[in-house]
Amino acid sequence: MSQPLVISASLVIYKPDLQMVKLTLLALQEAARLAGQQYSLELSLTLVDNSDDPVLHSQVAQWLEGVRPAVPDWTLHLLDAAGNVGYGRGNNLVIAGARSDYHLVVNPDLFVHPDALLEALRFMEDHRDVGLLSPAVYGEDGERHYLCKRNPTLLVMFLRSFSPPWLQSRLGFVIDEFEMRDCDYDKAIHPLEYPTGCFMFFRTAPLQAIGGFDPDFFLHYEDADIGRRMLKTARVVYVPAVRVVHQWARDTHRSFRSKLITVKSGWLYWRKWGGVFRSRPAAEPVPASQVMIQAPVADSAGASGHRVLVTGASGFIGQAVCADLPSRGYEVLGAVRKNSGAGAPAAVQHLALGDMDEQTDWTAALAGVDSIVHLAARVHLMRETALDPLAEFRRINVALTMNLARQAAAAGVKRFVFVSSVKVNGEATPVGQPFEADDTPVPMDSYGVSKLEAEQALMRLAEESGMEVVVIRPVLVYGPGVKANFHTMMRWVVLGIPLPLGSLGNQRSLVAIDNLVDLIATCLRHPAAANQTFLVSDGEDLTVTALLQRTAAAFGRPAFLLPVPMFILRMGGRVLGKEAVVQRLCETLQVDITKTRRVLNWQPPISVDGALRKTVRQLLKE
Repeated sequence: MSQPLVISASLVIYKPDLQMVKLTLLALQEAARLAGQQYSLELSLTLVDNSDDPVLHSQVAQWLEGVRPAVPDWTLHLLDAAGNVGYGRGNNLVIAGARSDYHLVVNPDLFVHPDALLEALRFMEDHRDVGLLSPAVYGEDGERHYLCKRNPTLLVMFLRSFSPPWLQSRLGFVIDEFEMRDCDYDKAIHPLEYPTGCFMFFRTAPLQAIGGFDPDFFLHYEDADIGRRMLKTARVVYVPAVRVVHQWARDTHRSFRSKLITVKSGWLYWRKWGGVFRSRPAAEPVPASQVMIQAPVADSAGASGHRVLVTGASGFIGQAVCADLPSRGYEVLGAVRKNSGAGAPAAVQHLALGDMDEQTDWTAALAGVDSIVHLAARVHLMRETALDPLAEFRRINVALTMNLARQAAAAGVKRFVFVSSVKVNGEATPVGQPFEADDTPVPMDSYGVSKLEAEQALMRLAEESGMEVVVIRPVLVYGPGVKANFHTMMRWVVLGIPLPLGSLGNQRSLVAIDNLVDLIATCLRHPAAANQTFLVSDGEDLTVTALLQRTAAAFGRPAFLLPVPMFILRMGGRVLGKEAVVQRLCETLQVDITKTRRVLNWQPPISVDGALRKTVRQLLKE
């Protein structure tokens, strides 16, 4: 019989309304009963009494004895904190000694939905890299509470707690951004910078690793602080399937003492983390070595004798793939329009096919081929000249692809790896709500539409023919040999040109060419990759500002970045006719590669800084 999951919980009380606390416990009991039908559980809950009143403590102890029979699935304890030690320290008294898999911090006026514990366990058991889960919170009237928040700044602290109503109204967009109202609260949000403190479902090991709550916070902002520190160790995720009801009574304005506590906590937080008008990024990324994943074991057979056809072999990605695969034991045939031979790896045979289209005969190229990496495509163009762009994209990206795929299936090719694009998912995301591989696609331009149509047609062919299809959607790819805007920005950094890009807070997912090539190689052989779609990135998102700063660091020099507000950049782009370029600079586009990591047991082999150093070395040779 498997070992039971051990859940500890702490509930800090101060001169409590015992009838309300009883309702909280009864809701936890019903949640435990339902969760216990699917999981073997050991549950314990400690009430931490901060009341600093021996008579009241005795009354609470007597009351608790009467409540125990109504909460049979939880082992209940009462702890005298020996004074009003504060919310964080009170919880720490339990956290420090917890011997559990999970630890729940819950408020005494919080009522969990009957399936909340079950849904929390399902999510956490399936996502071993998550250290803290935050729920969907509703009021007793059913109204949603917007308690997913971004890191607070000094401006936000003032607006929410002390500013007059007219100023709050004028700057409402600041509060909306802070409360992540640009995100869809019916979908997961991560990384969540500032989780709600009313219900915090932790994985105990990382919680204890960071030392629990910062004891310097008496009340307020301890949840903002612990969320920020947890992000350095594990993921923090808002999960809408976990639902709770909170009798939220904001006390900030109710007394002078409450205001003083809020000011003190806000000042402590700001001294620790900074941020007047804009916060710094939440945390360093979780190191890959700390991400716990479970996946099927990959095919351990070598690639010797495995013949791969690479289309688009003369392109940026194609050249890198052709240079890499022979070192893994693959026989590589590169399909190109014309065979120049310049810079081609000696181990790679190239076959010139002329202008490839929907009529191309692939018979010679497919002879003896086991797998295909299909890179040839009509790429996204900033300055489109075709009268009917969608027709042109479909002719190459759909018709050419399917002509090759049908011939490949007929020739007995076992696996077809199709390198698509993140533009299938869409053009932009809110910060904290990245695209996921299985999201409903929402392509916004002809290029994205054509790539989606090709993906769908390939999956139908896989069902009909038995040939395995793998779809990879990369974000912006960079590395030695990169061209276009990325290359231009790096040249500006090399030349020390001051750039007005020092205040961009948007987040971008990027992928180094080495990481993309490694994933392509993994998808050629991994049994779990068949007929799946994967997103790929470096696993660390950056602002454009941070990207330029780290690029400059790779050069061993500072970046000259002017803190120009984003709205001024947009106005300048409109005036100069560069609106599309500025839009791309200012947009957020994040992807979640959790599925890629979990299903393929894959981690990006090279870090952002390592990839930038390689790119810089190549740039200096130009």
